[in-house]
Amino acid sequence: MIEILAWMKREFTFDLPVQVFPALLERLRGTPARARQLVAGISEDLLASRRNGKWSAKDHLGHLVDLQTLDEQRLREFLRRAPALCAADITNRATQHGNHCRTPIAEILRQLCSGREELVRKLDALREEEVGISAVHPRLQTSMRIIDWIYFVAEHDDHHLATARRAIWSSNNQAITEGGESW
Repeated sequence: MIEILAWMKREFTFDLPVQVFPALLERLRGTPARARQLVAGISEDLLASRRNGKWSAKDHLGHLVDLQTLDEQRLREFLRRAPALCAADITNRATQHGNHCRTPIAEILRQLCSGREELVRKLDALREEEVGISAVHPRLQTSMRIIDWIYFVAEHDDHHLATARRAIWSSNNQAITEGGESW
């Protein structure tokens, strides 16, 4: 099995043409549906299972919910033409203390869906020249346009969906090895 590259080790080039923006919005729109499909039929216990001190599937999906406030803030910063975007909390304090393992998966999915719908609604209303507004990303220390930021968010979504899938697989295999129930 191929190890998933840590998010903080990812490198990006931002050179997409503006005409790719509608396809990127589809990726964002699709995140809640892909998350729902990922967890369908899987027990709350398995979704909350943490192995080796790593986040559970619920933690990964809850993390995407936690970042919705940052996404909204960054969109406002772009639109007011701030020179730099606010920094994310790289310690992930909101996720560490978010109690996502105790939150029903249906509630995590509801929050993810409503937050994404709101963000995509705002992004969908942008004009072509607005999609090209740029600001410096604080961690990457590079200028990015709104389209680049949306690509970055979509890649981050996919990273956490893949990692949530891996957490489910790992927890399920441990349960089977220990003689417990599988999915």
